[in-house]
Amino acid sequence: MRAIYPRFDLLATWALLGLFTLLCAPWMMPTNKLYHQFLIVLLWLPGLLALKHVEFRKYLLKPEFVLFILMGVWTLIVTFIHSGTDLLSSLKLPFYVLLSLLGVVLAAQQRKYSIESQLCAAALVAGLFAVLSVAKFYYLAGNDLGHRVIALGLWDTVIMAAHAVGALLVLGVLLSVRYRSGWPRFLIFLAIGAMGLFVLLSQTRGVWIALVAAFIVVVLARPTRLGVFTLCLGGLGIAVVALFFPEFLAQRGLSYRPELFQKGLAVFTENWRLGVGFREYGITVDALGRTFKHPHNLYLDTGIRWGAVGLALFFMLWVCVGWRAWHNRRVDLGLALLGLWTFSSVSLLTDGIGLWFKPNADWLVTWLPVAIGLVLAVKERASEAIAAESVKAGLDDVR
Repeated sequence: MRAIYPRFDLLATWALLGLFTLLCAPWMMPTNKLYHQFLIVLLWLPGLLALKHVEFRKYLLKPEFVLFILMGVWTLIVTFIHSGTDLLSSLKLPFYVLLSLLGVVLAAQQRKYSIESQLCAAALVAGLFAVLSVAKFYYLAGNDLGHRVIALGLWDTVIMAAHAVGALLVLGVLLSVRYRSGWPRFLIFLAIGAMGLFVLLSQTRGVWIALVAAFIVVVLARPTRLGVFTLCLGGLGIAVVALFFPEFLAQRGLSYRPELFQKGLAVFTENWRLGVGFREYGITVDALGRTFKHPHNLYLDTGIRWGAVGLALFFMLWVCVGWRAWHNRRVDLGLALLGLWTFSSVSLLTDGIGLWFKPNADWLVTWLPVAIGLVLAVKERASEAIAAESVKAGLDDVR
């Protein structure tokens, strides 16, 4: 997309470094504090500075952004009403997400490196560190294959790492079609294999199911012979595992998810008007004698924390992103977003922990789809503007 102001492209390049930091730096960063400091400088600051430009502000006049702002305002209202002891820290969280969305939209305006190539680069990095994580955990640390793999760096929680790597795996697979031959295609295939191995060894069944759902939706949205063949091959593989290794799928049972959902629903019905905000709540599983801080379901946690209004706003935002992806399914980025949105929607049913956190692995299945949806909305606007200019030029020629 052509930059309107001389310094705009510089800001976009600056934000590109921030986007790369958001997606790749957790593998290498020693602390979350340092990670967040890098994001402030490389992603949030250029996004904030870009607001000075009228053209950039016009990019934000999209349903997704309006719904996000409404959801953020409602979050602030609920937070003020409950006014906990750590009020200031809680109030900052929606602004962190806002600045990140601005930064990603800005990075997508960089003219030399498209957003698709940026996401593919992140998938390549993830593939490298996924295989290093596997090697360190099983070979160097001496763990047997019965243990669930732990990632290097900051994504050291099993489920959240599986979410992040699964999201990058979906993007890598669906954007690899951009590379028809040569080293880029070969490397991205290696990365896809490494991420697939990591997700398999994470033993996170919710992520496995989400991956299957994502590729079913993608094949239905844009059917190809290769896609149908791959889907059938995947289905055959699942059937073989279910037939010969049922214990691999059945281990840990349902992990108390039904009980967590049932008791979480009771908490929601007690607090459906305003929710509990950022205050802690507990759901006790009697069989374990353990209390959980969330129901392992993002949608239910959103309702518990932000009430019916907050849940409705989030659903509207999420459906809007899904519609944007479906509407653009004929382009590579749109299809990739559709796959990521489906993967996120399903995985967050059983393993979602909440919306408003400082940047972490789960941002790749919550806020990254929203950011890509905004990028697609901006691209649509640019295409419409170009088409309008072409029509006008044609009319002028006729005259």
